[in-house]
Amino acid sequence: MTRLRLLALALAALAVVTGCGATTEPEQQATRYTASDVVQQFKSEPGSPRLRRAAGVDTAWEQLGLGLNVSDRLLRRYGVFTVYVVEPGNEEAVDSLLTDKATGKPLQPDEQGVYWELDTQSKDWIGYTKYGENVVLAWLGGRSEPEVDARWARLNRLISGLALS
Repeated sequence: MTRLRLLALALAALAVVTGCGATTEPEQQATRYTASDVVQQFKSEPGSPRLRRAAGVDTAWEQLGLGLNVSDRLLRRYGVFTVYVVEPGNEEAVDSLLTDKATGKPLQPDEQGVYWELDTQSKDWIGYTKYGENVVLAWLGGRSEPEVDARWARLNRLISGLALS
């Protein structure tokens, strides 16, 4: 069996085990997190990247990411991403993240719970995944098709761990 097929089988198994980030369970939908919760979750996993708060103030959410001057190793492992932690009760801000910026129409999740938007500038797909009521992962996979890969799966596993902690 080729390495590519083995990787595909491993990703499929991971998707089944992790639930693919889908937020259909009532207890997960009712859960709200803070930026500190997300940062702590990343710290608790050995080898995971350290998140930094983005500079600037937005009253709707806090942005967490890898910061500036990200190493090639981290980019290969996780891709380009931002975790938005929306202020509790601000459903409009969550909805704005899950809306097509070009058309203003709500994005629809795929079978894995990923909301896909085509970035008009880069022509790459951005995948948004919602966790609980107020956390949204925006992941730019650098792909010309709306599909996740091992980098997204790693992030999904990390953030999905919030519900377990």
